[in-house]
Amino acid sequence: MYSDHATTSLDPVEQLMLELVRQGTGDVGRAAAHHLSAGGARIRARLALHAGRALGRPESESIAIAAACELLHNASLVHDDLQDRDERRRGQAAVWYRFGDAMAICVGDLLLSAAYAALGAAGAGTARLSVRMHRRIGEVIRGQCADLALQGSADVSLESYERVASGKSAPLLVLPLELALTLAGKEEAVPAAAAAGSLFAIGYQVADDLQDVTQDAAHQELNIVSVLAASGESDPHQRARELAILRFRQAHAAATGLPSGSGELLATQATQRADRLSRALEPA
Repeated sequence: MYSDHATTSLDPVEQLMLELVRQGTGDVGRAAAHHLSAGGARIRARLALHAGRALGRPESESIAIAAACELLHNASLVHDDLQDRDERRRGQAAVWYRFGDAMAICVGDLLLSAAYAALGAAGAGTARLSVRMHRRIGEVIRGQCADLALQGSADVSLESYERVASGKSAPLLVLPLELALTLAGKEEAVPAAAAAGSLFAIGYQVADDLQDVTQDAAHQELNIVSVLAASGESDPHQRARELAILRFRQAHAAATGLPSGSGELLATQATQRADRLSRALEPA
């Protein structure tokens, strides 16, 4: 039975992240702490903590990979905000908007470096984990570049959209599960975790696009509603909701098959999101 005890035990993760970005870094560290102070769902940290416990790993390992994954994710957010010129992040000024472009680049780099430092606390398996983390970072960068290349394009297929959506978000959703599975000697389950993460990422991006249709159109950013409308869908909003629900349901099925219940948090998150979208489709 799934129990999200990880929700109530994020304090050591938050403490480790702040310690790493503040150590001798001056203004850049303070700007990084400003970004981290905005909080967020910390879903990647929660996935790492839950998977580590489900697989019987030491708490110190789980905290290390949780902090590493969250630091990577936040590095990508700082750089995304800079590229997209988004002025707000989680209700407060984005780093580039408050501190300037150059500082935002430095903050993103600091968070990225801190992620590898956090991983160093995972013990003897750190070398293997570092290689896996590097590969996932490369996938995220490739996905982000593909997304930028499609901005303003009027001819994007659904297949291309899903490939970009997965490429941008799935690697860092998969990573906490991948690292926990690797430490537990369950590398054979990583492809299944990657499949679950990819499906979840697509559902998440579609749901996010549904909230940002007007804003994305104004900035000529890739959005599922415009993709479906261009393909001839008569009701692209409803079709997008149905697609997100389908991908979340598929993610749930894939995640529940991971060893020792290590994917149950991802499965639960997928079901909750699918249920919310299903209620939005119900007639008033």
